[in-house]
Amino acid sequence: MLKRAKFAFAILAAVIFFGSIGAHYFENLSWVDSFYFTFVTIGTVGYGDIVPVTVLGKIYACFLIIVGVGTAYYTIGILIKMIIEGEIVNLFGRQGMERHINGLKNHIIVCGCGRVGRNVVKRLKEEKEKFVVIESQEKTYKWLVSQQAIAIFGDATTDEQLKIAGIERARGIITTMSSDADNVYVALAAKSLNPNIFIVSRAERDGSEDKLRKAGADTVIFPSEMSGRQMVRSMTKPIITDLLENVFFNENLHLDMAQVKVCKNSSIVGRTIHDSDIKHRYNTIIVAIKRGEDLITNPISEEILESGDVLIVIGHRSELEELSAEACIV
Repeated sequence: MLKRAKFAFAILAAVIFFGSIGAHYFENLSWVDSFYFTFVTIGTVGYGDIVPVTVLGKIYACFLIIVGVGTAYYTIGILIKMIIEGEIVNLFGRQGMERHINGLKNHIIVCGCGRVGRNVVKRLKEEKEKFVVIESQEKTYKWLVSQQAIAIFGDATTDEQLKIAGIERARGIITTMSSDADNVYVALAAKSLNPNIFIVSRAERDGSEDKLRKAGADTVIFPSEMSGRQMVRSMTKPIITDLLENVFFNENLHLDMAQVKVCKNSSIVGRTIHDSDIKHRYNTIIVAIKRGEDLITNPISEEILESGDVLIVIGHRSELEELSAEACIV
């Protein structure tokens, strides 16, 4: 519809342009009067203040009425149809969305918003993360817009859509599409457009993990396998399952697990966990430290914190944010 509208407006503009030229030369009118005569003739207004007096001018006016009036009605008809179907609103909405996306950086791109993707979107909103969704199903795209999510209607496997989503400025991409082949293709495209991007991919078949990792995926998730593990854990270790659910998903408790990076200018660099007094000052528990390629689990109180360490901590969200601010003062 949009292409038809652009074509119709182009033809109408051409008719007005050449109509003005004809009126100028055949009737010896000024350019302003020529444009005015052409416009009122095509609009079927015919005020009668300017009329053709020469033979060629009258013949030309008849030709202009036949071609111009038909073109004008066709263009107006398309415009009305676009207004009724909401395409003009959608067009300006898409342009506004693209301007918003152009202002994003260090955001996350979600490819696909099916059953898995919707849960990803929900969790990202809870985490207050900046994200963009690429969705190919029109019904789902409209739902995303109704939820005030930043979304693009298109095929995530194309470079064009990834670029519109700001792939060069994004810090991560999550592929949740049901087709392993599509997820592999998106991983390949994402790495080619942004070699430093972190990729989390969904997989369904056992043999897909190797392909996804070779394509550039940093983490591969099997939703069915994870669901199976959680169901068994709920049966065999219900108390542990309840604890984890409360820590991660109970909004009333405001508890969370976070990654806190220790920067070189932080006041806790060179101090032991005990001396830093993180546990008491921020009411948090350090469950692990990621140091380079090593993962130190259940670190002792005498462990010295180093620049570049990533602390895995559990605590209240507000206090975790305060700890993160102290740990990475730059």
